[in-house]
Amino acid sequence: MEFVIAAAAMVLLLLMVVQIGVWYHTRAVAQTAARHGLDHVRTLDGSTGDGIAVADEFLAQSGGGLEGAQVDATRTALESTVTVSGRVVSILPGVTFTVSVTVNAPTERIEP
Repeated sequence: MEFVIAAAAMVLLLLMVVQIGVWYHTRAVAQTAARHGLDHVRTLDGSTGDGIAVADEFLAQSGGGLEGAQVDATRTALESTVTVSGRVVSILPGVTFTVSVTVNAPTERIEP
């Protein structure tokens, strides 16, 4: 009986380690998608629509690790921002993890 409990604890520990790895990987994917989107929002002729489309395309090509992904972008005369959020694929039954990454940078502009 003690062996079964110890084995179950080891399996649970292994699943937790794998879940943490999946979370970190998914966060890196969200960060990269947000950065790609920001590159298209902040340029001189960029738009929020372009940035959202680029980030969505990157997420679609990344293998679907981010479920229910949402991309939001804002652009002002001084600053551009892109936020990518969603749920991480769950390895542990009944446990939900989310990721939300926001990146910002100055909006390109020409000054006389």
